[in-house]
Amino acid sequence: MIAVKVYRDEQSILGFSVEGHSDFSARGSDIVCAAVSALSQTAVLALAEVAGIDPLYTKKDGLLECRVPQDIVPQKLQTCQVIFKTTLLGIENIAQQYPYFVGVCNEEV
Repeated sequence: MIAVKVYRDEQSILGFSVEGHSDFSARGSDIVCAAVSALSQTAVLALAEVAGIDPLYTKKDGLLECRVPQDIVPQKLQTCQVIFKTTLLGIENIAQQYPYFVGVCNEEV
């Protein structure tokens, strides 16, 4: 199962982690894994290219973790919120369609 954690404080999404494999089908043909991977990797790219920040991220087999820097200015944090919320909307939709393969939870930081 793919476990998605959304890191939040009282006001904002500060990052996320995507860990595991869906095991929906064989690697290389797993549409669930590919969809979640595409959304989460696009979020990291958008943080850099659209929001203009250097996201703190780790990427290895079965793991992508991404956070915004602690010293982020409010205007850029607002742009990050749009990116995070859009990404989360897509991932939550996948989790609704494939509940045995993707789970989403929130974590206060």
